[in-house]
Amino acid sequence: MADIKGFRGLRYTGARISSLDEAITPPFDVIDKETRGILAQQSPYNMVHLILPQAQGQESPYDAAAKHLEEWIAAGVLAKDTKEHYYLLEQTFKGLDGRSHTRQAFFAAVKAPEPGEDNVVLGHERTFDTKVTDRLALTGATQANLGAVFCLYEDPERVLDSFLGHMGSCPPDFQAHTVDGTLQRVWLMPADPAISEFFEGKTLYIADGHHRFRTAVLHRDRMREQTGHDSSNLQPWDYLLMGLVRMDDPGLVVWPTHRLLDPPEGFDCSAFLKKLNAWFDVSAMPGANDDTLLRAVDEGEGTVFGFEMAGEGRYILRLRELERTALLGEERHPLWRQLDVAVLHRGIFEGVLGLKEGTELAYEPNYRKALARVAAGEKRMAFLLKAIPAQQVKACAEARVFMPEKATYFFPKLPSGAVMHRFV
Repeated sequence: MADIKGFRGLRYTGARISSLDEAITPPFDVIDKETRGILAQQSPYNMVHLILPQAQGQESPYDAAAKHLEEWIAAGVLAKDTKEHYYLLEQTFKGLDGRSHTRQAFFAAVKAPEPGEDNVVLGHERTFDTKVTDRLALTGATQANLGAVFCLYEDPERVLDSFLGHMGSCPPDFQAHTVDGTLQRVWLMPADPAISEFFEGKTLYIADGHHRFRTAVLHRDRMREQTGHDSSNLQPWDYLLMGLVRMDDPGLVVWPTHRLLDPPEGFDCSAFLKKLNAWFDVSAMPGANDDTLLRAVDEGEGTVFGFEMAGEGRYILRLRELERTALLGEERHPLWRQLDVAVLHRGIFEGVLGLKEGTELAYEPNYRKALARVAAGEKRMAFLLKAIPAQQVKACAEARVFMPEKATYFFPKLPSGAVMHRFV
């Protein structure tokens, strides 16, 4: 069962910064080098100095982050709340569809599952050791969860409506505009035992933050080895920071991540399209603008891709359902075969183009930017996909079916720095 509780959050006090806009950021994995530089110059107390630290002299980046953290606490920039809370979060943002959305969440401390507790927290993505090694070193140095794991939960009877409804009943305790264009508003709520009781027997589904989750579990294991504590004597590091969102929250929108690549040597577009005809209905879209192409993808029945080849035009590729198994084979789980992104990777990239599994691709959630990169000559091929609904994420997680990399794009991410969970 999911074991969640309130916690004494470490957060900005407002000292030494003129606005939390200068401090709170998106998570580390969506901040590129250029954006990091901009954020770092906004304030010496910006979260990038902790979540994307840089080495200083003989210090490692991780030691530099730990030093920053201690200095900020000593200076009163950060402080732990004196009482345990849940931290309600309302995110208002403009989606990739250009429309305004609002999403509700709350931060809690969630016990890391014990070995054998396989149905407490489920994910849909594989993790990579290099990323985990980096985050594990940072967690060990700072003794903190600096960012939250983004998880989904089900509440069909809307039991938590009154709890979440506090967000509409009074002004927030603090707010910030983050660089991704999101208004982040936070309310502090006393740690009500009824919230913990609601989650007894519930399963949580990771939307974003698979590496942060694995890191937290490994850090728990490492600390138990070092201290001799076990599950009979729980410690702060037995819990990790999570942001929890209702599965059917109207502001929970899963965006697709479109693919860009260059064709293999000797590629011939006419031959490629002819080969696709064995499994797909291929329709040319002469003169189609960006919006028309995407609309044809989104409104098409079944598995549909938009395809542009530099100098060759735009096309719609519609999989004939009877050909799905013929294209993908039968060795993988049926839920995996239903994924559009699996059809694209296994069927088109590997089966038709002859690329090796894991071939490096470029990813772009904004369809206009993806097509513009082809027009600019950065990449020669673009494939547009439909979004994967949250229920399909849930189904794959329950079946232990791992989706291909970057199959989902949950935007916006949960902010880093709104609240942190420190173990000391």
